[in-house]
Amino acid sequence: MPSRRSAVSRASIAVAALVVALVAPVIPATAQGPTGVAPPGTTAVTQKLSTPILSARRVPNLLRSRIADAELTAAVQDVVDQSPETSCLSVTFQGRPVYDLNADLPVEPASTNKILTSYAILQEAGPDERLVTTAVAAAPADNGVIRGDLWVVGGGDGMLNTAGYRLGLEYPEQPFNEPSVLADRIKAAGITEITGNIVGDESRYDDQREVDSWPDRYRREDTVGSLSALVVNRGVTGYADSPEQTNGTRLPGDPPLLAAETFETLLEDREIRVGGGPAVGPAPTTSTEIARLESAPIRDIVAETLGWSDNTTAELLTKEIGVRSSGSGTTAAGTQTTRDLLAAGGFSTEGLVINDGSGLDVDNRLTCGLLVDLLDSEGLDSEIGAGMAVWGQRGTLRKRSRGTEIEGRVLAKTGSLTTPPVAALAGWVSTRSGDTVTFAFIQNGTGTDVGLQDALATALFEYPQAPTLDVLGPKPPTAA
Repeated sequence: MPSRRSAVSRASIAVAALVVALVAPVIPATAQGPTGVAPPGTTAVTQKLSTPILSARRVPNLLRSRIADAELTAAVQDVVDQSPETSCLSVTFQGRPVYDLNADLPVEPASTNKILTSYAILQEAGPDERLVTTAVAAAPADNGVIRGDLWVVGGGDGMLNTAGYRLGLEYPEQPFNEPSVLADRIKAAGITEITGNIVGDESRYDDQREVDSWPDRYRREDTVGSLSALVVNRGVTGYADSPEQTNGTRLPGDPPLLAAETFETLLEDREIRVGGGPAVGPAPTTSTEIARLESAPIRDIVAETLGWSDNTTAELLTKEIGVRSSGSGTTAAGTQTTRDLLAAGGFSTEGLVINDGSGLDVDNRLTCGLLVDLLDSEGLDSEIGAGMAVWGQRGTLRKRSRGTEIEGRVLAKTGSLTTPPVAALAGWVSTRSGDTVTFAFIQNGTGTDVGLQDALATALFEYPQAPTLDVLGPKPPTAA
């Protein structure tokens, strides 16, 4: 079952043993110079070599890495033995393969798929760019009155959540963008009346509410929102008439219509009269901007997607990738571009299957080798690194091992599905010695155990467990 890097680990142990066996002292322990005679006018000093030239001390870094790799292999073997056969584990240190189990086996990634989506959007859009939701009219306001409709044009911001909706979130500290700010800005623009409708415009993306292969329960259980370029409160019902109050009845709805209803409520709460009602449709090609609401920077949307594993933002980012690459705001365009960008970046796409941006599709496939190569290429100081959940502190890892030595030392993307079972974790570990180890660990099938992630993280935290350079390194010569 072990793949090529497991073989590498076994070979490393053999190489280390061979080096030790071959480096017996073969020269005298004293020397006086190249000829054994002191140059004229000098005093001969006998030097005593503390370490024979062919001693193992002459290859300390080689031995140290080999011994450390062997220690890590032994430490993670129990994790491997308890994992389902269709699992993969890849570990690298400074880009060097340390341990691999089935590194090239395509497995179901669950939410680690969001790492690929994050990479692609950061290639297509700068990290400081923002998505924009605008309020526009067919003509400028007349003494504070918009004669006709006001369109709210969606820009793909999936973080528009009102106060009432946020009260019911699993992670109430999850970042958001406040829709009421747009209503405040419309009022600040001097608008006192809209004679027509509030119209929701979602035309930036298609109107496909979900990926065809998903089970209906994903939207029904609010695992992912109803997809739209204009979506407030992830497109669920129960908040349009009372955006600031919590509501236990949350059902999938029509996102642009619900958004229009919500903004109508917010405007009326600010004493702006609305003559019509909520509606859906595209804004006129020539229009006047009344107000705008910018999203968080792309880097922060990526962080929200990765750190909190937000399926809705991941799917909207996928459609945004499609818009920017081909002008098509569809899931298919976004996933195709993601594949193309990975290939163009020099990453192996062998066995890669991407059907959505979030990892909810059970037919998605990627390899631990691809994840580790991508993470090594990006680095811990990248936008992807900054966006990861933090062990015991932030995001989906915030409750893990609080108060232990590894709290704050693991930055990673989690992933889980129940049918079929998937437990995944990929990211970086800051080791006890201050080094950084990159890893990807994905379990597929019956017997998946999230607890094994804790054991792996602890083992990686201790890497490299090996004799120090003070022990293995050559000692300086001493006078006789």
